[in-house]
Amino acid sequence: MDTIPAAWLKADFLLLGEVHDNSAGHALRLRWLQQLVQLRKVALVFEQLDLESQSALDQAVQQWHSSGAAADDAASKAIAEAAHFNFKGWKWPLYTPVVTLALAHGLPLGAANLSRAQMAALMSGSGPVPPEPDHWGEQQRLNLLQEVREGHCNLMPEAQLPLMVAAQRARDDGMARAMIAMHQRTGLPVVLLAGNGHLRRDLAVPVWLRQRAPQARVLSVAILERDTPQSFDPGVVYDAVAWVPAEVRPDPCEALRKRLSGSPPGSSPATP
Repeated sequence: MDTIPAAWLKADFLLLGEVHDNSAGHALRLRWLQQLVQLRKVALVFEQLDLESQSALDQAVQQWHSSGAAADDAASKAIAEAAHFNFKGWKWPLYTPVVTLALAHGLPLGAANLSRAQMAALMSGSGPVPPEPDHWGEQQRLNLLQEVREGHCNLMPEAQLPLMVAAQRARDDGMARAMIAMHQRTGLPVVLLAGNGHLRRDLAVPVWLRQRAPQARVLSVAILERDTPQSFDPGVVYDAVAWVPAEVRPDPCEALRKRLSGSPPGSSPATP
């Protein structure tokens, strides 16, 4: 799917997924965005930036505009640094072209994620348990629990999973709130760039968008790796799916196993 469908131009909220380290998927999504911004001005909201960094992000973009500097990779990195982009947790070269594209076209930029400190508080049980969406039933609870379990290679202690599920719900709700706030602030359609798990129409950000903005047109487009087993039907949980070659990488489950073996009792691994 190299050419974006006309339906994307009518969406109020367009969610474009990623496998975080897959370069082919990032390149495909960039081509989509290049087409999209030629046809429609949008705001871009990033999972890779924490909500609490929005003011710093706004200030950095305003300073760049005032400076008259070019919309290039150096400007993009300076803005990412000001917005506290986690260069160790995320592969910045995969996101550089998107930020540069946004600067070149004057697209508003938004932050959408909970901070690591907020996530740690939720997963330790020291913060209030975030609410479930309206009409959330036992099947959704079980499905989200299973997604979190499988997303951590079935290695996490079962007793810890409910807290991780609560943190995932809070992240999804936060991303939806960030998208709605950006839409209200700019009057523009909003594109979320986030991991595929946050795009699920049955469990994640779209659920919260439908609850908080029931009249909005929401489209969720996943980018998945070929020949990678899925425990669900992608055609059911996403509005559209694009397939890219799998990235060659070390076994992530082995890396997680090593991290867990070195973790203090009761702690949980921090994931971006």
